[in-house]
Amino acid sequence: MSFKKAHEVADVAEEIIKKHHPHLVDAIEKGLIGFYFKSGNNDWAGKAKKCTAFERFTTGCMLFVFIDNDAWKVFNEKQKEALVDHELCHFTRMKEEKFNPDTQKMEFVWADAEDPDNWKIREHDVEEFSDVIVRHGLWETGIERFALAVRNADHQISIEDYGLGEEPEPRRRLPFTVEPGGIVNINQMQ
Repeated sequence: MSFKKAHEVADVAEEIIKKHHPHLVDAIEKGLIGFYFKSGNNDWAGKAKKCTAFERFTTGCMLFVFIDNDAWKVFNEKQKEALVDHELCHFTRMKEEKFNPDTQKMEFVWADAEDPDNWKIREHDVEEFSDVIVRHGLWETGIERFALAVRNADHQISIEDYGLGEEPEPRRRLPFTVEPGGIVNINQMQ
């Protein structure tokens, strides 16, 4: 197992943060997010982590993004962007109400990026088995929101591509599989 700085991941993250993660803009500008490749026997493609006090002391970072080196090598550009975006979605930040002298109003602003108490790790929006959805439908609001996001996504696979109630056969072998709970396994390409 080894770690090395992932400058390429940081570059991808910077663009995604500008577009989709306003709560991380000043954190990346201040170098509070560390991006690292991890080599070794990983059972995931990426991990997001809030740093411990010791990690903050030794690295100056508040947050870490770890990317499996083998996954990064086999993913195409869109997959890399999705992976980095996924990991960035784990980071949430508190807001605080402050008086704005220019507008003479109270406004909500992002809390201090350098205060570790202002950062939290967000869990995935939904964790469910397709079997349960087939049997019970969209029984929970998180699943309903997830289904709406899937329906509105630009890239769709038609339901006719898969038989209901049976394991889907992939059209082509992907470089990874996703288990329940969002665990990504890297398949060795042959």
